[in-house]
Amino acid sequence: MSATKLFNVNSAEAFAKLPVKLQNFFTKFPPAPIRKYAGQPTLTNAEDANPFLPNKHPITGRIHEPLYSLRRQSDLYKLAYKFGIADLMPKLANDKKFYEDKQASSPILKGVLYPKGHKWERTYEARKKVIADALADADNVLIKYRGSKYKKRLEKRKLEEKKWI
Repeated sequence: MSATKLFNVNSAEAFAKLPVKLQNFFTKFPPAPIRKYAGQPTLTNAEDANPFLPNKHPITGRIHEPLYSLRRQSDLYKLAYKFGIADLMPKLANDKKFYEDKQASSPILKGVLYPKGHKWERTYEARKKVIADALADADNVLIKYRGSKYKKRLEKRKLEEKKWI
């Protein structure tokens, strides 16, 4: 199938390729370019009443639940997104976002930016410094506890090492 054949599809053929759920929805509620839907709850008999939002009955004054539950709204939107027509859907309740929109609008968590790490990772540098200082001072500590005899033996060993170098 050539690329020109794929793009030369009229609206009826494109509509027929949509899943039945979307076809039924767009039959009851025409897409955005044909009909504009309200972003806020309105009257149930209003021309721009959004099926995804709770609307008020004009006579009784009671608020009717949305015609589509949040789960069904989500399913419809995801289907429309899959077919590239999500922008034709009415505004969702609670300003719900999906996919890239949701990812872009969510804040980066503090733990991701500045991970705490394990205790050994946090204390590694300090322990390394303590060990280096202790090794540098090891001879003096040994001399303190072993006495002057050890000091003489240590000096003798250092002299022998210098001869070899």
